[in-house]
Amino acid sequence: MDERRLDELLRGYDEVERIQRSTGRHFSELDGSELRMETDGVPRMVSAPFFAGGSVSIYKHHRFAEMAPHKHEFLELNYMYAGSCRQHVAGRPLTLRAGELCLLGRDATHRIDELGDEDILINILIQKEALSAFYGQRLRGGGLVERFIGRELSDNRTHERFIVFRTAERDRLRALVLNMLREYYGRDEYALDMLHHYVPLLFLELMRVRGEDMQYDPEQTPGDGEIAGALSYLSEHYRDCTLGELAARYGYSPDYLGRLLKRHTGCTFGELAQTYRLNRAAELLRTTALDAAEIARQCGYESHGFFYRKFKSRFGMTPSAYRRAQT
Repeated sequence: MDERRLDELLRGYDEVERIQRSTGRHFSELDGSELRMETDGVPRMVSAPFFAGGSVSIYKHHRFAEMAPHKHEFLELNYMYAGSCRQHVAGRPLTLRAGELCLLGRDATHRIDELGDEDILINILIQKEALSAFYGQRLRGGGLVERFIGRELSDNRTHERFIVFRTAERDRLRALVLNMLREYYGRDEYALDMLHHYVPLLFLELMRVRGEDMQYDPEQTPGDGEIAGALSYLSEHYRDCTLGELAARYGYSPDYLGRLLKRHTGCTFGELAQTYRLNRAAELLRTTALDAAEIARQCGYESHGFFYRKFKSRFGMTPSAYRRAQT
């Protein structure tokens, strides 16, 4: 299946979407046996209905109605093919934009707001066995993704863990996902075998994503429970937030919070704040006609020259060249 045909297929309406579009309410083509109610009142999706062809499966998320809170027996990778979507994971709102992914652990409770006509969300469903053999042979590092997979493969799972990968600019990652989609929907000979081989390649590529390009629920170790809140606050107040202000807000000393951020993300507070500023600047260059000086000011840069140097260091080109490359 070529990319044009795949795009037409994904943007077309299936029967569930036609129903949801006309009613505005969620409709399931399944009979309810795919859900198992648990003691916390949140239903868990069981594996059986979703993996008839093996331990990896792909579904397009149905548009035009909200998806109620639920969990899974399997890992799920949400990939935003086009548009954007608003999710609520472990009670925390997050937005996925085109080219970004969210990796959800089996205990992560999430719901998805209604998707519009141009919003195409792909769900890549992965059972433990699709990763277990590869994990034992290759994933011996101490990175966030490796630790995430290792604990999901064990019986000692941490409740409601997730990682968001801010990967809109990563062409190789998009190419991998597109190849998986073409195999899955094209149904050529050995397509499902190919799909299983793509999964470890996809995770290896995710391991290359730098810590500052992730948003995640950290491992819940004593004293570290607020790190996700601190990162979320910083992602919204990067323009003028200081380490002292952030530490005071969450009840830490600045030195301790700095070490905590470094341990969980691999970056200092200053590096994280800089990344949030530059990512916002890139977004404004893509989506507005504001000149670079105004964008620098809005992102918290008093010196235009400093902004230009930092932007070029991160994206490999000047702000004006970056804007031209997006057209």
